[in-house]
Amino acid sequence: MRSLLLLCIAFVLLMPNQQVFGQNFTENEVVVIQGQKFVMHRVRTGETIYSLSKRFGVSQSSLEQNNPGIEKGLTIGQVLKIPYVEGVDLKKLQTQRKGDPSGFMKYKIESRNETAYSIAKKYDITVEELYAYNPTVKKFKKRITLNIPYWNEENQISEMEELPEGAERLVTHQVVSGETLYSLAKKYGVTEQVILSQNPDARNLKAGMVLKINSSTATGENSMQPQPVQAPKNRNYIEHIIESGETMWGITRKYSVSADELKSINPVLNTGFPAGAVIRIPVADTKKPMAKPVNAEAFNQHLVEKGETLYGLSRQYNISIPDIKKYNPILDRRNLVYGETILIPKKPEQVLSKPESDNIEIVDVDSAKLLEEFYAVELPVEIPASCQPDLSASYSGKEYHVALFLPFYYEANDTLNREELVIDSTALFTSEEAAVALDTTIELEERKELFKQFYGGSENFVEFYEGVLLAIDSIQKEGFEVNLDVFDTQRNADSIRQYFQANEFFQTDLIIGPIFPNVQTEIAAYAAKNGIPIVSPLASQSTLTQRNQYFYQVNPSREYLIRQTAEMVAEEHYNSNFIIVKTSDYNGTLEGELVELLREKFFNSGLLSSNEGVNFTIYDFESEGAFGLRRIMSKNKENVVFIPSSNEGELSVAISNVNNLSDEYSITLIGTNRYPNYSSIQLEQFHNLKLKFIAPYYTDYSDLRTIAFINKFKNNFGKEPDNFGFQGYDVTMYFLTALIAYGNNFSGCLPYMHTFQMQGNYHFEQLSQFGGFMNEGVSVISYTKDYEVKRKRVKGQPRLITVATN
Repeated sequence: MRSLLLLCIAFVLLMPNQQVFGQNFTENEVVVIQGQKFVMHRVRTGETIYSLSKRFGVSQSSLEQNNPGIEKGLTIGQVLKIPYVEGVDLKKLQTQRKGDPSGFMKYKIESRNETAYSIAKKYDITVEELYAYNPTVKKFKKRITLNIPYWNEENQISEMEELPEGAERLVTHQVVSGETLYSLAKKYGVTEQVILSQNPDARNLKAGMVLKINSSTATGENSMQPQPVQAPKNRNYIEHIIESGETMWGITRKYSVSADELKSINPVLNTGFPAGAVIRIPVADTKKPMAKPVNAEAFNQHLVEKGETLYGLSRQYNISIPDIKKYNPILDRRNLVYGETILIPKKPEQVLSKPESDNIEIVDVDSAKLLEEFYAVELPVEIPASCQPDLSASYSGKEYHVALFLPFYYEANDTLNREELVIDSTALFTSEEAAVALDTTIELEERKELFKQFYGGSENFVEFYEGVLLAIDSIQKEGFEVNLDVFDTQRNADSIRQYFQANEFFQTDLIIGPIFPNVQTEIAAYAAKNGIPIVSPLASQSTLTQRNQYFYQVNPSREYLIRQTAEMVAEEHYNSNFIIVKTSDYNGTLEGELVELLREKFFNSGLLSSNEGVNFTIYDFESEGAFGLRRIMSKNKENVVFIPSSNEGELSVAISNVNNLSDEYSITLIGTNRYPNYSSIQLEQFHNLKLKFIAPYYTDYSDLRTIAFINKFKNNFGKEPDNFGFQGYDVTMYFLTALIAYGNNFSGCLPYMHTFQMQGNYHFEQLSQFGGFMNEGVSVISYTKDYEVKRKRVKGQPRLITVATN
């Protein structure tokens, strides 16, 4: 067993491009790997390839050869294999730590594409240090000048160095936000005067300032360096690299940890939330099972070792990262944790094959459904007592009041469809009667209603209304009383003020609409004041979501879709030939943001531009045309192409040229949910290029419940529903169900409510501490070579195949 374990460790260490992180080795331990001695060294702050080569007596090229990828920069905590040089006394090697910088270089940001990551790696410093010595810089912009600290080796302090008796030992302290002279003096057991005598500038204490504190003058129990924050017992930690756009609130929600606890463990967070910083996040006890398989023989159980990643497990078991997450739903929210056990599904042929002698024949069985049931998992969840549905209202006679605000443009539609019909008086009267009629006032015109067309886009909102009606009909058939008040909003705030200021409006339990953000402000304020949930069913952008706790945004923002696209690509194409086809300047656009997010994710994973990682190329299609595309395509890897543009003309030309190569190379085109609406791009090209994108909605027309709704819609309104009809039904059913089951304050119970939506499952997350909720349930849509369009999976919501309650 011991031999097998050593063999596994050696296998992990010898993976050609796998960086070794966090292995459980003693500092500077010598190990033998395939007959060669290596020193296992954990990288510390300030160490560089050059400084390590000097200390261990090896060449830089030898370090890079044995640790592929480090030429792009070292990572704090990373474990390196350093060839052991005979004669080097490892016990006498001093462990270095940084004191004050030897000085600063000035660096002016020249390009919008430069980030904290690229600049820090360029100068062999950490992102934390870059932010610390540039405390006034909140965002990296072109033409900003930065202070780049540098250290000479003689300026660094050795922790192992013996000091003569009576010599002063200086503690180096970097000031964080909120610290004062008084708090520092108390912390180190010295007086404020002592600190000022050594640091005159400390009279104007600022975050990022580095102080020297003479600890030899301290007395009592504080006469030592400050003790590190004690980690809570029975807590493990994961490392998280802060990505651009992430917030403290988002991280606390994602990992169920308080901001104060994060700051205590990660002092860098006291001065901001810097992108690129590696922070430690405590996680709950890993002894509890994450998921329980229905069929134990369907899965391998893998014990997570230190330093293992989803990328490594994906390669080890030849399984996609999304499939690992599917059967271990907690991994949708966080990284792997040392010591936990996760489920790895076995290949179907390993567990479902039967001996020929069994002579078993399966008839009329849906193979996909069979596999789904065989690989089912259960995730124990504890539903709070406050979130146990109370359906007694069906017998209580309670009536629910719903207000629906839609821009029907009733008057405009009435005018547009009114036809004037002139009546010939001679056809109505005899000559004598006509003579009498001359002295009689009569109506010579009659109005005849003939429908011609809808005004503007109001037809869509009529169909949304029809979906709402069918949802309420379904609710009422379950025994609940629902009163629906419908208001025509037009497209201005003045048109609805009269409605919600009426006395009887206070009885409203749920507000759906208005549609347009500029019409929502006043009524959303009214809803917040009176504790009424208000749903924005169609708009994808609204500032109200950030500051109104009763506001629910159903349509995810474009920024969120971009972030989910980046995550999807990083999970599914981390071993690809990734090509950015630049058709025009994309800086400052959402498409450009996706490019940077992808670069960031690939860089953080350590797989950028490695043999078993991602080749990342930006191809200037605007200046080079299509002739050079073949040169950068790969025969060995999947060619993943993204065109950072929203201009249909540019996309059409570029996609057409990439499509010309689809017979020679395997290509996946990354797009957006707008692509299917571009009429100038042939549908065949999307299938040839295996188009893939994140969509907020997707309707499965094969689902029996969807088919039943379509038939009901046709029977009632004489036509099939479009997306607006589906949306009206889904929104109304979801929020009315929540209202009936949990009351007006239903936000905390939504994670426990599982309802069927025809266009995709909702999963609402609060965007800020005092803000509202946005739906984060989106679908991964994939076009196939055999002309199918499939929803591969749903992102942003818990993926539970079977849910059990305790």
